Amino acid sequence: MPVETTRQDFLIGLLIVCAIAIVVGALIATSGWGQHRYDIYVRVASAEGITTDTRVLVKGLEVGRVTRITPRVAAATGAISFLARLSVAESFQDGARLQLPVGTRAQIEQVNQISAAALIRLELPDTAARGRTFLQAGDTISSTRRVSPLDAMSDVAAHLSQEVEAVLHESHRTLARMQSTLGQVNETVRGITPDVEATLHNVAGTMERMNGMIARVDRAGFPDSLSATLATSHRALQRIDSLTGAAQILTAENRRDLREAVTNLTRLSRQLNHFADEMSRRPYRLLTGVKPLSQPRDTTRRADPVRDSTRP
Repeated sequence: MPVETTRQDFLIGLLIVCAIAIVVGALIATSGWGQHRYDIYVRVASAEGITTDTRVLVKGLEVGRVTRITPRVAAATGAISFLARLSVAESFQDGARLQLPVGTRAQIEQVNQISAAALIRLELPDTAARGRTFLQAGDTISSTRRVSPLDAMSDVAAHLSQEVEAVLHESHRTLARMQSTLGQVNETVRGITPDVEATLHNVAGTMERMNGMIARVDRAGFPDSLSATLATSHRALQRIDSLTGAAQILTAENRRDLREAVTNLTRLSRQLNHFADEMSRRPYRLLTGVKPLSQPRDTTRRADPVRDSTRP
């Protein structure tokens, strides 16, 4: 009996040791013990969500962990920043060498929307140049933090709430001004209501008198008289038109005689002006006579063909 109990205890202990060995082996396999690693540093503005066991990913694959976070205080400004040390594997599990080129940046992202824990993604540069250099142990890279959708929504909600508050304040002021304006309008309407009523009463009386006048004019036959007057005016205009045409024809036929008459009147006027001028300067010319004014030759008058034919 004691031998069987000892054997059972031995088997149970052996199973426990095997289980512990399997767990330790799994931990060693998953923790990366035995892999060659090197440290690089990341400057972060805030250590929120970053712990000493934060995962480091490259294109979604875990390649390292954060091993330490050190705060830094600027001597000139007193600004606080943090320096996170990353332990990065030198190669992948299949033996391929992991080399991070110069220009690699770290992007800090929140793991999920519920937890504040974060992870670090190493963003490789897009361009691949020949002969480029790679990060070495002890190098420092910069980082950016991606804003979570909830934070972005909260920022948008805060901004919208401020805008809505401003709109509500402006609406309140506008309503107050409108209320004041409506009060003034009501006072003005109450003040001009008696005058408007009196004006409307006068307008109504005037319209009644105008209607009576129009009715009397219609009964007196005013439209017929107006039509007859317009017809008479039309006939008079036609007669004046015909008279104007006849005058134009008469003027065209007697244009030469009219021109000669105007010329003779002009000469007579000049002679009379000369006579009056001589008599005003020398009254004795009334006894001795006044020398007639020399007549200028009219070059515009056409020669008489009958008289010209009688000349030798």
